[in-house]
Amino acid sequence: MANIGIANLEVLEEKINKAAELILKLRREKNEIEAANKELKEKIESLYIENKELTKEHEIFKNRNTKEKDFKETREEIKNKIEEMLSKLEDLDI
Repeated sequence: MANIGIANLEVLEEKINKAAELILKLRREKNEIEAANKELKEKIESLYIENKELTKEHEIFKNRNTKEKDFKETREEIKNKIEEMLSKLEDLDI
């Protein structure tokens, strides 16, 4: 009977050891996953900031492009007006 009790204790001890090993393995995996999640969150935040900065730069370039387009249109209008005035002056034959 003592041998059966000791055998049962050994089986129980083996099960406890396996359970402890499994718990340690799961904790390591959990820590690795949490570290990976933290790294991904930091990367997402970094990309969000980068996107925000690029959006601002895009807006600046868009505004510059609009101003440049307006400048070219104004310049073309002035050129046309000058050519028109020169043509009128030539017609006057001064």
